[in-house]
Amino acid sequence: MKTRFYFGILFLLLQVGAVVHARFIPERFFCWAPYDSHTKFETFVTINGKTLSQQEAEARYRYKMKGWEQRSIDNIFSLISQYEDTYGKTDNAQVIVKYSTNGHDEKEWIYKR
Repeated sequence: MKTRFYFGILFLLLQVGAVVHARFIPERFFCWAPYDSHTKFETFVTINGKTLSQQEAEARYRYKMKGWEQRSIDNIFSLISQYEDTYGKTDNAQVIVKYSTNGHDEKEWIYKR
């Protein structure tokens, strides 16, 4: 009986630790807090001088490349970086994401290898 109790306490402590950790990283994948930011964004992808259409970019990354992101915009940055660092590392891609979070001034993120 005590073993189950300690496993239960350990499980809850691990969850609390994961939530606290998630609050301090940009992606916040496993954070239990409500989504506190909404970002309007558009992605521009150029490969060897050819600019991809939105549909081609979405097919490349298998995710929407324009619109509203309800989670942290860092999720989009991570998705693009992971693809370009693995599958697309020989494609010479230039990626620019223009975004505005919670109606603030527009910013620009550029994928750099």
